[in-house]
Amino acid sequence: MTAWRIAALACATMLAAALRADAPVEASDSAKPAAVPAKPAGGWSWDELARLAGERADKAKIEFLKAAARRQKLDADLAWKDPQLRIGHTWEDSRQRSFHPNAYPRELPENGSGDTYTAALRIYISNPFVNHYVRRAGEASIQSLEARAQAEQYAVYCEVKSLCLEEERLKREHARRSEAVLLWTHVRQCLERRMKEGVVKSPLDSVKAEIARERASARADEAAQERRQIRREIAFLVGIPERELEIRYTPPEPPSTNVAFAAALADVAFARRPDLVGALAELESARANVGAAKAAHVPWFDFVEGSYSHSSGSERDWGSYKYAGMEWRDRGRKHDREDDWQIRAAITLPVFTWFGSSVKMSRLVEDAADVRVQGLRAAIKNEVECALDDFRASDVRYARISKDGIAFLKKMEARLSEFAQSAAVKPDDVCRAQIELLDYRSFKDEAEFDWVRHILMLETVSGGPLPYGAAVQTENKQ
Repeated sequence: MTAWRIAALACATMLAAALRADAPVEASDSAKPAAVPAKPAGGWSWDELARLAGERADKAKIEFLKAAARRQKLDADLAWKDPQLRIGHTWEDSRQRSFHPNAYPRELPENGSGDTYTAALRIYISNPFVNHYVRRAGEASIQSLEARAQAEQYAVYCEVKSLCLEEERLKREHARRSEAVLLWTHVRQCLERRMKEGVVKSPLDSVKAEIARERASARADEAAQERRQIRREIAFLVGIPERELEIRYTPPEPPSTNVAFAAALADVAFARRPDLVGALAELESARANVGAAKAAHVPWFDFVEGSYSHSSGSERDWGSYKYAGMEWRDRGRKHDREDDWQIRAAITLPVFTWFGSSVKMSRLVEDAADVRVQGLRAAIKNEVECALDDFRASDVRYARISKDGIAFLKKMEARLSEFAQSAAVKPDDVCRAQIELLDYRSFKDEAEFDWVRHILMLETVSGGPLPYGAAVQTENKQ
């Protein structure tokens, strides 16, 4: 009866586990929506908004959850398998008659009954050599998923910084266009006043000024609409209400221009780029799979089983003696009892695996992963070199424009102020000159934004913000 008690206990344990699995699970803190952080004084910097958006990236969260699920599955696959407990009961009852022509009586009943209780425990054993490489391959695969999640986060990080730059560009453009609208309005008023005075003979100048004003107004509205769309997209990615979104113009720090070389930045990119980190993890996983395929050639135990059986029974015992020939006499029943212990083991002999192509297939996957890593390294190096060349060109252009442009703007603004106070210069001509100066400011701002855009491109291709002391050589070697 001990075997039945063990079976009942096992059933009760499984039932309790099933009830616990069906119980409702409370949401963890990580599953709850994150609270909106307080707005810092002076507004949000680009880096703060980019980091908030990276933390909220849904695709990255999905990849992290996949990595966590794969880790649990790997632990479950490599853990001890559940042993099998086999319990059995056999009851036997035989009833028959034997015929003896020379005996008395001639037909004799021969019946017997018996019970057999069996309990067997089977324990599965995995190949430790295979498990070692499977563990390595699984960990590398998990690192690949985590690298993919980091790549998604960094893609959102770079996207938000680019959106912040575009928002600043549209903000300035809207301000310039609005100022141009005011200037063209003033030009039209001056022309209408002069027409009433009879100084202006043709009304076409007033019409042209009105057309230019409407064109500047339409461009200002277009810039405002595009800026609102950019702000909505940033607010969605960051998780901050648009009305509370205050962006502070904080472009990334430019690298130095006289110390480091492209090779140094390429090495930084090799260490930080999430796509290369994921490719290296996939290569490590492929190499571990080759080791697992080789380890599968080693014979190993599949399971070890121990069993115990207890048999008990009784049958009719017939004895004989001679009395006037052959006569049978019933001597009662004979009782038997037997205990049996067994230990068995199953061993897998990988005969067909030795002649198979599992190792060859694993090596092909490894070669493909290695080719991908080498190609990705070459692509990253080329991207870094191209980004550095573009930055050097934009840095020279922006340095010239910022150096000469500031002095030029101050000089022109001072001269326009003098002309505005002079009676010999028409007010509408002064306004037109101020509009031309606005166009030059637009040209200067575009040079600045192009310079910042190339700094962001350097951060993108190098896998993160430029480290302290990173530099880009723009001067010729002596």
